[in-house]
Amino acid sequence: MTSVPTAAAPAQQSDQPRRWGSIAVGFAGEISTLAGYRRGDLAGLRRMDPDQPDAAAFWRLMASQKLLGNPEIERKWGLILHGIALMTPTTAGDSDSRSAHNGSMPVGRALFLGGESQRGESGFYSETRFNRLLTARGPMLRVLLARMFRMLAAADVSFNWYEMAMFIRHADYNEERAEESRRQLAREYYRAERRNSQQPEA
Repeated sequence: MTSVPTAAAPAQQSDQPRRWGSIAVGFAGEISTLAGYRRGDLAGLRRMDPDQPDAAAFWRLMASQKLLGNPEIERKWGLILHGIALMTPTTAGDSDSRSAHNGSMPVGRALFLGGESQRGESGFYSETRFNRLLTARGPMLRVLLARMFRMLAAADVSFNWYEMAMFIRHADYNEERAEESRRQLAREYYRAERRNSQQPEA
């Protein structure tokens, strides 16, 4: 008896997990260039609905990495590219644009510390918000992530987009790896809290 291919089969070529983090870091570099040279494209990525991505820059970036063809994958990348665009600083000059990616800043640590001016006894991204993020699934997780990206963007915070891309990739897809990603966020958030509490008062 001939087996019928599942609907997920065509997605395999563009759903290689080892590539997602690296591709996201590369996209962060390309989007930082948009901040200096093609701000209309950057604005399009910031404005677009991640669930219905429609910006021309989105389609170009996705096509460049052969990621098109599966709606669920496109939605996940819509959220990633939307977040990177929001967190990419817009600079006045063309040559000093900064990337949203900071490989030395784990996501959990960035959420606790925020920007330089926000550091205090409690986390920049409150523990209540953080726990809600870790327990959210499905559409609610996507909503909370989009809000988080805007909050971090307003505070000029960058973090490790390799890590965030893997978190988004595994969410509602591979629960075991998604749990590993959530634990990594929690480890770095509470490590930052511990270090902050041990700092001597000025």
